Amino acid sequence: MEAAVKLVSEKEASGKLATIYASLKKELGFVPNTFRAMGHTPDFIQALLRLDQASAPNIPEKYKQLICLAVSAANGCTYCVYAHSAIAKKAGASDQEIGEALAVAAMMSAFNTFNKALGMEPDIKP
Repeated sequence: MEAAVKLVSEKEASGKLATIYASLKKELGFVPNTFRAMGHTPDFIQALLRLDQASAPNIPEKYKQLICLAVSAANGCTYCVYAHSAIAKKAGASDQEIGEALAVAAMMSAFNTFNKALGMEPDIKP
């Protein structure tokens, strides 16, 4: 499937975008397509990368990536499921842990769908 927008190549990147691409390439070894699709809006990429860095500073990277994987699965984003599976493995997650994170996402999706459909009021509160 082709992207809805033209992906911005490294050769086409200049200024702020070129700096962002260089940082991504240093960290990941390449510039992922999701960032190349966002290449038309470098400020948006920068904001997302800052948000990524600011989120969950006290959660170890492996667990953060397993959360990202589960949320991506629940949201139906195949691109992110693949990406965060790879990053989780790089951070030390096993295939079993990845499978279990996906199972938790599926289980919660079932509960969420059931409860939303019935309009269930919370009776368990923190």
